[in-house]
Amino acid sequence: MPNPLMIPLRRLFPFVFVLFIGMPILRADTLHDRALRLMQRLNAAALRHQNTDSADPDFGGLRCPACELYHTRAAEALFPLACEYRMTGNRERLQQAIRLGDWLLRQQQSDGSWLETPETWTGTTTDQLLMLLLAYPIVEPALTDAQRSDWKQGMESAADYLTRVMDNRFASINYCATTTATLAEAHSLLQKNTYAEKAHTLARMIVSKMNSEWFIEGEGGREGAYKYGVDIGYNLEMSLWGLARYAQLTGDGFVAEAVRRSAEQHLWFIYPDGMLDASAGIRSNKWTVFGSGTSDGIHPLCALLCDTNPPFTEAALRNIACIEHSFTTSGLLGPGPHYDRVKETPPCIYPTFTKAKSLAMALLWKPVKTERSPLPLDNDTMCRFHTQGITLVRRGPFCGTITASTYKAREGAASKYMHRPAGGTCSALWVEEFGLLQAASQTEYRRWEPMSFPVMPDIEPLTPRIETITENGRHTNLYEFDAWSESTDDGATAVCTAGGLLRNSDGRPCGIGYTLTHRFERSRLVKDMGILHHTSDDTVRIVEPILLDPETHIEPIDAHTLRIEKPARQITLHVDGATLRIDSLNAPKYKQVYPSLVALPVVIDIPVSKPQRRERVTITYEVK
Repeated sequence: MPNPLMIPLRRLFPFVFVLFIGMPILRADTLHDRALRLMQRLNAAALRHQNTDSADPDFGGLRCPACELYHTRAAEALFPLACEYRMTGNRERLQQAIRLGDWLLRQQQSDGSWLETPETWTGTTTDQLLMLLLAYPIVEPALTDAQRSDWKQGMESAADYLTRVMDNRFASINYCATTTATLAEAHSLLQKNTYAEKAHTLARMIVSKMNSEWFIEGEGGREGAYKYGVDIGYNLEMSLWGLARYAQLTGDGFVAEAVRRSAEQHLWFIYPDGMLDASAGIRSNKWTVFGSGTSDGIHPLCALLCDTNPPFTEAALRNIACIEHSFTTSGLLGPGPHYDRVKETPPCIYPTFTKAKSLAMALLWKPVKTERSPLPLDNDTMCRFHTQGITLVRRGPFCGTITASTYKAREGAASKYMHRPAGGTCSALWVEEFGLLQAASQTEYRRWEPMSFPVMPDIEPLTPRIETITENGRHTNLYEFDAWSESTDDGATAVCTAGGLLRNSDGRPCGIGYTLTHRFERSRLVKDMGILHHTSDDTVRIVEPILLDPETHIEPIDAHTLRIEKPARQITLHVDGATLRIDSLNAPKYKQVYPSLVALPVVIDIPVSKPQRRERVTITYEVK
């Protein structure tokens, strides 16, 4: 395939809207209508947790039912509430927004920052300030003189703090990008030139950290004074819309053009059903399927770009439909579609308010045009991003992400960025008229941020993998961050191949090498695995977890074959070169909170063949 950098999406895809077989059929609503309805639903869910006791010090705050405390960031819901008032005239929402804003200002630190309670991180001050700035023109007529003074003083104090501290040495790149929009908004409202100057400096720094494929570096571990590493989800849901809003407010055409180029690359990661594929990014430990658990959303970026790039309208509409599948019985948005089957308690309030604010920004920055046109993965295609070691493939009904990421944080296994999938695995596999068949999770579940990662029992990764267990732990291709990889496409078959050594989380090999090939054909996906034993007594196993929606039925046919069924689609899994089994004993461990999914483990055991020490196993998924 030609280098995607050289072909703008507007030339690749005709600007016509078509209905795609197997897609969720969206009613002919505008982006405005769909965004408003979902925002209202999220607002109503959050407000069930607002403190209404005027005598309580936390009057107006939102209490998280999962964490049993008041997250200061939950107060960012004040802008979606104000937005709903602006859109509908519902004065109850106006008063609820003001109470929440007043509560937030009472939590402000003396230096102008807010702690991200229950933790002490202050970088999220940019998120809280932006919501105050966007809400203020809406609520200002209803404020008292004292409230106006308090709000303006609090906003100025926070903007001064960000001007002093924000850069990539202090924070991951998404905070810097959001701050470009925040300080541009602060300059518009408060007319302080230092804000505009800092926003300009940050914006140009961020563009300088876009690599040769326009992905923004700076989300991962620190190397010296700066951070490196790319996360697709956070780029789409935080960084790019922040830069785009900055460019819109300031008329910075240089930044606007860089955002356009970067956003068109990221559009490849919106799956045909609206899923945001953040499975292979370095922040994939918070992937929820529809986005990331504590980032905002793709909708502001789509609203800012879709006037000139119609696929972004389609991306926003389909992602809204994807979000709607993850509401829980508590009414809150969960971190994935199976949350109620993973946890018996309500989810953290974060996904609910972050997606509400994403939709509110899209409504505020609404496009003039709402033309719709296909997404890159709607048609047979392959796109390889060399800087990321990621290949996206659509062939017939199969759509998959193959990752052989080589980013390494210097802290190794102690880094939260080093338990993401790698080694040539398929980190997301979607089938038309079926949905997600496989998806990745942390290779080793850890509570990197106790606030965001709940206590979980002993659980297994959902990611398809090759592995062996030794006295040094799990050795798997998922920890092979030095894998070689290549991809080819002849039009009929797309082939992705990777190879390396099975390693544990510390990067230590165990004497077993592998090659892993994914062949995407018209009606089947073939996984061809070669196992090379340098040792003589290890047993390797291949684990193929199959996601279990409530309507999924899995039936063994024989020692080599399974039938996987949903009402609209049947898939056959067949193994050559070994036999398969369902690991019923460990099946209860195959559930994750990020993304909130449940799976059934299909296991293929491969004992070493003493004479040749080389084994070959082929797994075929075929649609019927």
